Amino acid sequence: MPRPNKQSLPELRLHGVRAADLNKLLSALRALDRTVVEISMRIYKVPRRDRAAMLKQQRCLHDMVRERLPRFLYYPERHS
Repeated sequence: MPRPNKQSLPELRLHGVRAADLNKLLSALRALDRTVVEISMRIYKVPRRDRAAMLKQQRCLHDMVRERLPRFLYYPERHS
């Protein structure tokens, strides 16, 4: 899985957030979301052949969040 950019790690420490803590949080959210997706697929009776594609989309979404969230958190917008 992608890790936060090394450039953002010093800023992480300045904000009191450690990269390891962020990775734990994102992993927990991914596990929770996967559970919700799997339960939803059963409730809506998604065919087995389509479940793998849905889980792949969910993994891609979480990989993108894992990659981009550190930049969003550690480079806050500057207010004029």
